[in-house]
Amino acid sequence: MSGARPEPLRRRARAALIRGLVGGAGFVPTSALGATLRPIARAAFARRYATVVQDNLARALPGLQALDAQMAARLRADPEAFARRVADFTVEQALHWIRLARGAAPGEKSGGWIEDLVDIDDSIERLDEVLAAGRGAIIVTAHIGDWELLCARLRRRGHRGAVVGRVRRRDSSHRWLVEMRRAYGVDTIAQDASPREPLRVLRDGGILGLLTDLRVKRLAGRSVPFFGEPALTMTAPAAFARTHGAPLVPVRCVRPAGANRYRLSVDPPLVLPDAPSRDAAEAELLAAQNRTFERWIAETPEQWAWHQRRW
Repeated sequence: MSGARPEPLRRRARAALIRGLVGGAGFVPTSALGATLRPIARAAFARRYATVVQDNLARALPGLQALDAQMAARLRADPEAFARRVADFTVEQALHWIRLARGAAPGEKSGGWIEDLVDIDDSIERLDEVLAAGRGAIIVTAHIGDWELLCARLRRRGHRGAVVGRVRRRDSSHRWLVEMRRAYGVDTIAQDASPREPLRVLRDGGILGLLTDLRVKRLAGRSVPFFGEPALTMTAPAAFARTHGAPLVPVRCVRPAGANRYRLSVDPPLVLPDAPSRDAAEAELLAAQNRTFERWIAETPEQWAWHQRRW
């Protein structure tokens, strides 16, 4: 359309850099690529994200203290070192995403590394039980561990479905994320799409994936406690649970401390409670979801996206 604004140069440059990394990944050892990206990420965190990381950490520390006092004390003692560990894990994620973008759909031998990297524990039976009802499953997860590996591993297991995510119209780096998911066999539904699209995935018996732990001011939300602080929490999970009459299934894919492999695990499904009002039921369900995320973060704190504002 002739009247459409052009994409900003910085976004085009970022997308070109990402595509260049993907193209070169087949010729550069992963260890060498990681060694190159790690100091860049640490510098970026120190310059651009340090304030956000430290502000988020300060707000979360009282809640973290209640969950794991020793861990909270370590974070409080050296927040700069913690920010560096967060940056290092972000590089680890980026290396996985670069590999995913090269193709990892079911049946492709090039994706065998996913099974080698990600173990699925026995808790997967919880997801299987929900899916056995034939009405699909609403997976909720957080920006913790590697959520893209989570999707790819479930797809390699044979599950089908889609994720709901932001699609910026004038940002080719966001389009790259959509293309990456498509390369490993998962579609992306835009957050501003009609609710009929995600509900269609569920009615067809598929999995609908939602990332629901961060503040997204442009989406419908309500204030729900998160580490004891009121936090804007999107209401979409509760709306889908109510409309479709299905529980929320919390799933995470994290690398346990000291391990080289990731573990995909499923928490007990969260059922919309029988509360006096729809509003109260929604609030209880979202609070239960946030408590689940708090526990995950306390167990692997450096694997959460502290560089994105939560409060």
